[in-house]
Amino acid sequence: MTLSWDAESDAGYIQTGERGQGNAVARSIPIQDQESRIYGAIDLADDGTLLGIEILGVSKMFPGTSE
Repeated sequence: MTLSWDAESDAGYIQTGERGQGNAVARSIPIQDQESRIYGAIDLADDGTLLGIEILGVSKMFPGTSE
């Protein structure tokens, strides 16, 4: 598992699987609330394997990450 954060876009990514031969992102499922605000996405391979989770607005959820 690999964690990364892009300060410019304020997005975090939890990579759970190796990408490469046969493990490209085939589908991204948005993570949203009842008002359709998008908070991230779940990335899946063709076979449904979880490859990663993107989280938007990380600094709002985890104070101190923007320092």
